[in-house]
Amino acid sequence: MDITEDLLRYAMEVTAKIEARAVMVYADVFSNVRELKSYLPEGASPLVVPVTRDPQVFNALRDDGMEGLLVPDIHLPRLGQIKIAILLGISQGRFQKGDRVICLTGISEKKTLDTLLYLEVGEELELFAGGKSEEIGGQLNPGVFEKVLDIAVSLGSEGREGKPVGTIFVMGDTENVLAHSTPLVLNPFKGHPEEERNILAPALTETVKEFATIDGAFVIRGDGLVEAAGVYLKPTVPGEKLPWGLGTRHASAAGITATTSAMALCVSASTGNVTVFREGKIFVEVERLRSIVPPSQASGQKPEDDTIQGH
Repeated sequence: MDITEDLLRYAMEVTAKIEARAVMVYADVFSNVRELKSYLPEGASPLVVPVTRDPQVFNALRDDGMEGLLVPDIHLPRLGQIKIAILLGISQGRFQKGDRVICLTGISEKKTLDTLLYLEVGEELELFAGGKSEEIGGQLNPGVFEKVLDIAVSLGSEGREGKPVGTIFVMGDTENVLAHSTPLVLNPFKGHPEEERNILAPALTETVKEFATIDGAFVIRGDGLVEAAGVYLKPTVPGEKLPWGLGTRHASAAGITATTSAMALCVSASTGNVTVFREGKIFVEVERLRSIVPPSQASGQKPEDDTIQGH
């Protein structure tokens, strides 16, 4: 029995019945683009949105006429893969509110699809919809969101020395954000040419990851210009009540998005999870892939303190 072929066939049948917008397929379980297309039923290609972590596969898909989604090259749980792909699809205008999407994913090393998920795009779309005073979609470049998400997931999954690095990235509405913040350290980005401190510049990625170890938050303009790092956020409006276990860092991220029209990504130092905030509330949380710790080793372990804002 070929579960990959069966899942793809079933997904296409469901797609026709419910008039789904697309079928997202984790392309990295296939050896190459030709193999992926060989599994697709006739006429299925226009509906299929391949998802990959490999830029070469992404380019090969494009050369073959398939517009895929390039997600961070990080091992994530299946649901994490899907969440990030949906967020990127929304930011690029690929999905609209109310769209029905069938998601197929699995483990690339096993070369098989093993999970099917149905979802309807709803609240996630509001991340890029109208805010209090102006549309965040008009002030936040989707490419900037994608790059910051990539860095945040990397910090949560790989961090430094194998441990997650906790931090906050605040994007958009920078004048208001800076008006509701104060520097904790001398701004390491001050005085540098704008072209050298844009988050979209590949050379800046490692620098941002290093500065993430500094207490405080990053403040990033909608076009990607990093205005400051090491910033202490002072929101005047609290966000919604957070789930148990989330500390002051998350409360600050929620508060600054309730006080301003910015978006914030918060990386937890204790779990490595990345939480996306808008308008004072959590829109999505991307969980870190954790290894299983035997009970004998887990006893006595204490999670890192993740309650100090900006740490």
